[in-house]
Amino acid sequence: MHEELLAEVESDWTASGVLPELLGLLRDVWRTNLERHEPALGDDAVTLGMGSARNFANRTVQVLVPRNDVIADLQGNSLRVIHLGRTLRASKLPGKSVHTDPYSIDWDSSATRHQGPLANSQQLELFELPTEELAANSAVGSPRYLHLAWAGDAETGDVAVHLGFPRDTRDGAEPWFAVRMVYCDQPGDQLPIVPVSESGGDRFDQRPVPPIAVRLRAADRVERQVAGNDGA
Repeated sequence: MHEELLAEVESDWTASGVLPELLGLLRDVWRTNLERHEPALGDDAVTLGMGSARNFANRTVQVLVPRNDVIADLQGNSLRVIHLGRTLRASKLPGKSVHTDPYSIDWDSSATRHQGPLANSQQLELFELPTEELAANSAVGSPRYLHLAWAGDAETGDVAVHLGFPRDTRDGAEPWFAVRMVYCDQPGDQLPIVPVSESGGDRFDQRPVPPIAVRLRAADRVERQVAGNDGA
């Protein structure tokens, strides 16, 4: 039931344009920061990941604040996006590969990050209704918090993004009620792909991902113009 609800939420956030905006910003932030990443000046994986997360949060607020149907702000130095009755937060997955398992996420590393999983678990504990009743009353016993978990490859610039309902893990449960991949770059040519989970479970989405608009930087446009003039 949670998987079906998550699919509906993804569809609604995509149709409204909020999810594609978030994916586009994440992709652009990661690649922009890779271009200015300078290990010789002291940059490392930590500064890259933390800087990208912060840049993504700030840019998301700037882009979404003008919308009347979205609340976007920083709460406890953490991004918060409220849209269509649900609250979304975001964080980078550990590791350096786009194939990082979203189930490796650690909610306890941040008090702010743990709020969503805890609230979702408490909400569902209050309403232990049969699946049929929950499906007919999605506002009752429904996870109200979403989390955008993303991974980036510093070598290729590729990005993978997962959307899910976070779950409290203090009782030994897995960290998600449901999670699905909503975007992944294909190494090399940057076309979106959706890998199939080896476990055969519902961890990864197998539906087409939303298109991401890519804009050339001014420097790139100038270089292409110069190249075209040279070949004329």
